[in-house]
Amino acid sequence: MNPKDLVTPELVNHCSNLGVIIVLGYTKTGKLPIAKKLSQELNYPLIISDNYLQYEDPLETLTNIMHNNGREVVVEGTLCYRLLRKEFTNGFIPGVIIKTICNDETIKHFYRQDREEHKIKRALSFNKGLGKIWDEYRSMLKNNLHNITPPRYIELKTTLPEFSYFS
Repeated sequence: MNPKDLVTPELVNHCSNLGVIIVLGYTKTGKLPIAKKLSQELNYPLIISDNYLQYEDPLETLTNIMHNNGREVVVEGTLCYRLLRKEFTNGFIPGVIIKTICNDETIKHFYRQDREEHKIKRALSFNKGLGKIWDEYRSMLKNNLHNITPPRYIELKTTLPEFSYFS
């Protein structure tokens, strides 16, 4: 299974004219291939959040680049969790959030495939932290539904079929 194959004509049509598209998910879950294909199909610029991790304040840098890139853009990466939480307090709501859903066994598989077994424990812990930030963001949305229109939300399951019995 190739994650970019999840970018169907229906998904592209659904996302067109929605403005900022956030593609997020845990590490090694196929976010980048999905975001690349979606930005290509929509002819939107792609901002890869990992490209800004070396900056002194990566979140601030990413925020500025996103806002300066125009109304229609695809933003990808794990930094998007923090971006959503931070920018919510500034009134920013993306047009759509696409979240990859993938089990730990598939994530471990890709770390092993990339010969990065030594990163698995840290990555799974990092992913738990991302889950907490996601829960905080969703709580913020829920508590402010009378003031805002929530973003559209799409889940794309990227668990490999051979590992689906672990889910």
